[in-house]
Amino acid sequence: MANSSSKLVYDGPVLRIEFYVAPNGVAPAEVWLEQLSRGSQQKFVALFTRMGDTGKIWNERKFKHLTETDQIFEFKVEADRILCFFFIGRRLILTHGFRKRGDKTPTREIERAESYKQDFEGRVKYET
Repeated sequence: MANSSSKLVYDGPVLRIEFYVAPNGVAPAEVWLEQLSRGSQQKFVALFTRMGDTGKIWNERKFKHLTETDQIFEFKVEADRILCFFFIGRRLILTHGFRKRGDKTPTREIERAESYKQDFEGRVKYET
């Protein structure tokens, strides 16, 4: 079921959590996650597992919709963020990560997630 546009992270009973894979074969969220401390990685994995198992995280300090975006959401562990979007067929696609420095999510990070989302949606149409 996996294809070249994504890479499975966690296949839960409610959602499949997947890394977005760019046309060059790199999964930006995976590369970024691997650079974090073991503790931060484990916190993100716990959030991915909970989301895959239940389909929701109620705590907005851990997961929330970014207002004024095209359905972009963020997982949060302290200052670290992984942006994502939901896709048809109970899939949640992780686009990339970054460390948040100020109060607002930088526009360039949102634009990056939205461009990955458009690329993913365009390529998935041709893979199935």
